[in-house]
Amino acid sequence: MFARNSISRKLVVFFNGALILFISTLAVTTARAQRPLGTDVSGYQPEDINWTGVKNDGVSFAWVKATEGTYYENPYFTSQLPGAASAGVYVGAYHFARPSDDPNITGASSADSEAAYFWSVAGGYVKAGGGYLVPMLDWEDTGATNGGGFTETFMSEWVNEWCNDISNYAAADGIIVRPVVYTGTWYSVPTSGASGYPGLNSTVTNWPDWFAAYPSDANAQTGNPGGESPWPSWNIWQYGDTNWSGGDADVYNGTFQNFLATFAIGGTNAPYFVAVPTNITVDLGSNATLYSKASGTSVNFQWYFNGKAISGATSSNLTIVDVQLTNAGAYTVTASNSYANIPVAATLSVLGPLFNSPNSILDPSNMVNWWTGNGNPNDIYGVTNAAIFGGVTYTNAKVGLGFGFNGSTTFLSNNAAEIAPPWTVSVWVYRQNAPGAAASLLGDETYALKIEQYNTTREVGISESGVADYLFSPAYTVPQNKWTHLAYVATSSTVTLYTNGVQEGTISASNFELPRAYIGVDWFSQLAGIYNDYLLGDVNDLQIYTRALAASEIASIYNAGSAGLVRAPAFTSVTNLSNGQIKLGLIGQTGKSISLLSSTNLLNWSSTATIANPTGATNYTGATASPQEFYRATQKY
Repeated sequence: MFARNSISRKLVVFFNGALILFISTLAVTTARAQRPLGTDVSGYQPEDINWTGVKNDGVSFAWVKATEGTYYENPYFTSQLPGAASAGVYVGAYHFARPSDDPNITGASSADSEAAYFWSVAGGYVKAGGGYLVPMLDWEDTGATNGGGFTETFMSEWVNEWCNDISNYAAADGIIVRPVVYTGTWYSVPTSGASGYPGLNSTVTNWPDWFAAYPSDANAQTGNPGGESPWPSWNIWQYGDTNWSGGDADVYNGTFQNFLATFAIGGTNAPYFVAVPTNITVDLGSNATLYSKASGTSVNFQWYFNGKAISGATSSNLTIVDVQLTNAGAYTVTASNSYANIPVAATLSVLGPLFNSPNSILDPSNMVNWWTGNGNPNDIYGVTNAAIFGGVTYTNAKVGLGFGFNGSTTFLSNNAAEIAPPWTVSVWVYRQNAPGAAASLLGDETYALKIEQYNTTREVGISESGVADYLFSPAYTVPQNKWTHLAYVATSSTVTLYTNGVQEGTISASNFELPRAYIGVDWFSQLAGIYNDYLLGDVNDLQIYTRALAASEIASIYNAGSAGLVRAPAFTSVTNLSNGQIKLGLIGQTGKSISLLSSTNLLNWSSTATIANPTGATNYTGATASPQEFYRATQKY
């Protein structure tokens, strides 16, 4: 599912503090392919939908209701559809069919009548080169039942007539389109009884399909409608009746390139990526190249960094010279021509030197993981380096840089096992309202720590699959757009929440195990590999301990603020003793031994001692060479 790389790094600190050096290996991770997300809206949604915000939340396509029967026009159609197009969302128009009102195939009150009515309203948007999608027929008229004399054959002929009419209207303008048929899994299959629905037969499968189904385990990236008859498979799935636009939530079963080839008007002429950039991790100061290659006629390229166009970056490849931490983040390249504009994304991570800020404090004992987010997804304390998915960014955070999650596609995965209580999670979060039903900080197939337990309250909680969703008592909601320190502390019988160093609330939860496998999302294997509860916001200095930290320790972490905890070994003092020996004071990550090396010429180094460091601060006393000797200290991460 993902590539994991073990990064071996060594921090070297000279006794005189003049030089810090990293030795590291290259880490490469691969991105999981993402199904394109979409939405559909109608007059039930506002006229002035924030399409830019919708696009930024990961939506790449939309359909807007134009007409219904021969009597209704969406009053917002001419605002909603152009608004989506101007924001760069591929958009098409749809018609809600009313065969119960127009029960003929041709002539008056027919499929022909409804096709003509739709074309009179939406025909101007059925054209190539403007980012427009083929028309959609919304097929779910509950008034057309078996008892009303409707049959499977008639209903299929009605669908085919409408779609052929629209294709012929477009062909008269020199455009080839194949409308898509939207229907429900509950409506496309014949059901018995007078109130049952006649369904559709295989003659309609000439047209692409779009199914509506809302199973309780619905997830855009791994789920499916659960039925596609009479089609052999599904193209688009409406998996939810609410989303970022206020409309319905949709997903395409394939890549964005294939979506455009099928549904964008003129889409077969769209650019096609034959090589896409992949996530890479490089050393600070090195050069990095992101590669891509696209086929097609008159293809233009443009690179973006964290959503902003990079001036002059119009080649298929992007090279960054002398990479700095400020270059770490999400990169997108678009391949475009007059038919389509196709984006693909990758994240560049940077391995920079660990350093201690003034006033940083020693970390508490029993730490096992520490993901700082400072330009890379590595665990600087343990061995569970994370892999990036969905375009995670690096953002200015409370302590250096942190992880940025977009609420729809981004997360980290590390395959770490659960930890039985006692345990503690310490983290800085910068929360925004996530678009999903909840938002997870940490999760796996059984447990989840929630930044937002429900999107109606946004309250912090925990969840155990098949058992319960819990809220802390008293309840607490993390403020938006503000750095907040959270600590979850578990014993065998409770989980306690601390906010900004102060105890906030408690949950009675027996033996609640800590999930670590996913950061920024949770996942339930019993639901066929479903990701959900994507986090929207930033996460910084995520630390995990295998004991319940004391309230005073949590308060100390919060009070350290932007100085954070000691990350790198450092010399704190040097004392020449009267007996010809030297005493060195050192600090480093608590619980990790410090290796001491010495040299008389700064060229040849020899191992001097391995010093235990159970509390984070330690000393070394030993003989010194004459006339001078240099020391360096290392800790492995």
